[in-house]
Amino acid sequence: MDIVNLLNQVTIINKKNTEILDATGGRFNMFRICGVNHYENTHSAIISEFLNPVGTHGLKSKLLKCFIESLGDFFAVKNFNVESARIRTEHSTRHGRIDILIEDNQYNAIIIENKIYAKDQPEQLKRYDKYAKIYRNGYQILYLTLFGDQASLQSGEGISYLSISYKDHIIKWLEECVAISSRYPIVRETIIQYINHLKQLTHQDMSIKNQTEITEVLSKIENLRAAKVISQNYSATYNYLSEKYFNPKMEEFASQKGFEYHFEYSEESYIKFHITKSSWQGRFWIGFTFESNRCFYGLCNNPNVYRIPDETRKKIHEELQSLNVGSYKESNWWPFYSYFTNLTLDVWEKDIIKDDYFFDDCKEKIKQLLIVIEKIGM
Repeated sequence: MDIVNLLNQVTIINKKNTEILDATGGRFNMFRICGVNHYENTHSAIISEFLNPVGTHGLKSKLLKCFIESLGDFFAVKNFNVESARIRTEHSTRHGRIDILIEDNQYNAIIIENKIYAKDQPEQLKRYDKYAKIYRNGYQILYLTLFGDQASLQSGEGISYLSISYKDHIIKWLEECVAISSRYPIVRETIIQYINHLKQLTHQDMSIKNQTEITEVLSKIENLRAAKVISQNYSATYNYLSEKYFNPKMEEFASQKGFEYHFEYSEESYIKFHITKSSWQGRFWIGFTFESNRCFYGLCNNPNVYRIPDETRKKIHEELQSLNVGSYKESNWWPFYSYFTNLTLDVWEKDIIKDDYFFDDCKEKIKQLLIVIEKIGM
């Protein structure tokens, strides 16, 4: 009964928060509508434009100056000349491609490695540190992630870098930028929308008042015990939802096509499963999976057992390109893979529990791969 009461109280507060957002248009956000979620390049382009002294915002070096000041005493470069700063995105060097590079005319530099969900590349920050030696007066490497994670040891061990987050550093900086741009209404409102979008990505889109109410509810010991029980069973609930609303449909679809459906497990962000058949055994399968905080699907093989030959891989890509499946990648394990949007609570509700949109989308992706597999005789 404590759990039911707790859920009811939190539901009431959350509903009130949603009603306030709906009444004020607080959930309207063009960044979310346009799908600016997990693409580092897009976020890098947005942040770079705000930081750029000759950017279209018209505020010259004010936003860049504010950004440097927001880093406080942790910022290693002294006397960085913001007026002369030049910004580049996706800057190619022989040591790798830098997400955001900011240089001044005094041989100082700021290097920003932007990680929304992707993994570190081999010795990434070490390579950037080697490149940065050309800035003889000083440089600062910033490692930007959603929640302020540290770089992996293989990437950043022994390197002096500063870890910053969208959750704290970027949002707080942008909130100061709102005040700076107060006389530039289009710029100001764009920054506000981007702040709201980042708050959604970092799970901070509830008002302080409502957060305080929930904290007060949870502060009672009996509610804390109930909350602990809920948290212990939270992940398992998504397996239950998959078994009830998704698996039977995918099993039926696979069976009709003469395939086997293998459900692995679910979390809030994904349903992990694969499709196979007897004639593929030991060679390849169609998989839907989740790694480095991103959902992707594709054709998978175990290179330790069997690796699809390069010539066949080339044919797969050519055929998929002719079907206009969008951008795709390949690796040793995945001769073809492509990203798709992570699941959210809203998607579970609208597109899995109440509708078949997610199932239909998975089904179409599988059908496209099957067309290619059959066409090239795999």
